[in-house]
Amino acid sequence: MKHTTINQDRFIRWFAAAAAYFVCLIAAYIDFGQDMGAKYFMPILIPIIAALVLIQYGTRVSIFSKAALPNLVTGTAWCITFPLLYQWTYHSVWYQSKICFDFVVGTAGFILLMALEGALFRLGHEKLTAAFMSVLNFLGLVIPFIQVTYYCLFWHCLSPASLMALYLTNYRESIDFIQSNLGLLPTLLIFAGFALFLYGCYHCHREFFRRTLAEDTTAGRMGALSLLTVAMIAAEGWYLPQTSVADLWNDVISYVNQTQEYSIGHDERLESLMIDKNMTLPTKLPGTVIVVIGESASRNYMKAFTPSFPYDDTPWLSGKFASDSANFLKFDNVYSSWSQTVPVLQRALTEQSQYNGKEFFDSASIVDVAKKAGYETWWFSNQGRYGQYDSAITLVAKTADHAEWTDDSYNFSDKYDEALLQYLSQVDPSKNNFIVLHIMGSHIYYNNRYPSEFNKFETAEGDSTVSSVQSYANSILYTDYILSQIFDYAQKNLNLQAMVYFSDHGENIEISHNPDVFSFDMVRIPMWTYLSPSYQQVMPGHTNALRMHQSRYFTNDMLYDMICGLLNAPSARYNPEQDFASFSYSFHRSNLTTMLGQHPLLEDPNGTEEK
Repeated sequence: MKHTTINQDRFIRWFAAAAAYFVCLIAAYIDFGQDMGAKYFMPILIPIIAALVLIQYGTRVSIFSKAALPNLVTGTAWCITFPLLYQWTYHSVWYQSKICFDFVVGTAGFILLMALEGALFRLGHEKLTAAFMSVLNFLGLVIPFIQVTYYCLFWHCLSPASLMALYLTNYRESIDFIQSNLGLLPTLLIFAGFALFLYGCYHCHREFFRRTLAEDTTAGRMGALSLLTVAMIAAEGWYLPQTSVADLWNDVISYVNQTQEYSIGHDERLESLMIDKNMTLPTKLPGTVIVVIGESASRNYMKAFTPSFPYDDTPWLSGKFASDSANFLKFDNVYSSWSQTVPVLQRALTEQSQYNGKEFFDSASIVDVAKKAGYETWWFSNQGRYGQYDSAITLVAKTADHAEWTDDSYNFSDKYDEALLQYLSQVDPSKNNFIVLHIMGSHIYYNNRYPSEFNKFETAEGDSTVSSVQSYANSILYTDYILSQIFDYAQKNLNLQAMVYFSDHGENIEISHNPDVFSFDMVRIPMWTYLSPSYQQVMPGHTNALRMHQSRYFTNDMLYDMICGLLNAPSARYNPEQDFASFSYSFHRSNLTTMLGQHPLLEDPNGTEEK
């Protein structure tokens, strides 16, 4: 009779704890504005409560006890992190189905950890099992921790854009990110926190061992743990791919898979690209054309584009604009289409733009057009190839006749941009050459982008040299020097006829160029062209169009059509209305956008009337 009463009391406590868990989480969702709705929580009510009661029966550990705390924290972190951060970011409701899936996955993970721990402790090895479970808790919290850390840095939940950047990163860029956004001391404190967390988990798990082993093992309890383990693994396998974070990650994977299709159909696209060589620039005017792709350069912080900027960081370019304005054309109102490199350049380098609905994997590139026009094509890059798979940039680069990277790996280059200059000597000056140079420019850490002799502007004492305006200006100063060296060598040795410089995107000195915290200085970019006197004589139409457009508005996702125009290489894959070098260019500030259509350029508070 006594045992029956004890068991009844236990069952009541277990049921009360299970019901409290369910009700508290539902109430939490409602409290921060993310109610999943009865449509979703009612069907899972009985299975969830039954599983929570059963796990307490099998382990003899209450779900709200100290012994269960590490597993409870791990599970509930999955339940609430994304819906909560989404609400704090957007102040709007997330999908009810996704909230339900997060709830199920978090709860199933909690129960699975409890069941696994109960079974392992029955096998003995107390300390080893406690350590193993502590590591599992740590691993289980990695994704919620990343979400929370990202929010604390940028006050924004994770998005497909931020996950894309994470996917395409590498360890060197990760180190730069940590150092620039966290700093050494906070990073050390975080690692100390990890150590304390593991230490606390270890002692909680040893308490779990003592409670579990306080009663003899029975077939019923082991059967319950086995049943729950199988059921929770099945639940995780079914629902985990449908959770909020997984849904965002699937968008990234889908993009990567589509991007890889670019190579599959490339030969067929190139073959179908019909260009009349008799009319192209190399036929009419042999020589070299160079495109230089800058990195994180904002015209806001360049003296040549913003005369009020206090640091003279573009002496060479400012001199050219002043003394050689007939050949050097400055464009005052150019914007990037996005604030991250890969999405920008997959459009700038190909037919795809914000305005035409074309897909990257079905687009011709500036390299394809140059080949068909009659150029030998070259690609030299001081940026790594990025990530596990080739990025869109690398896929285009590989189609060149010659493609080389200063760091021929999937690491982020730590070489200065002058490392690119030696590659120009490989180019045969007797041929028609189309050269693309991709520089590191002003990528954060700014102070890592230039040698010591370019440390002209001193960061104020007490300020960080990592991301100060002065360090950024030094990086622009160094880029100005690199551009001068490229120009001088090509003019003297490669029969230079045209040169184009533009940046992939801009920069906000305080928060870099994260699209989740967008500001217009992230997309205000420099662009200029050099046209030789011979080019201007042979191609007066393109020259005059560009000269007339110096104050017109333009976004760099239309660069492909501009290059087609400069090379005088129209085709069925060319749109003169997007060609800045054509009188048919039809875009104005009123119908241009950035951030892939999310922000009209009319929203830019620093925008000026179009001339």
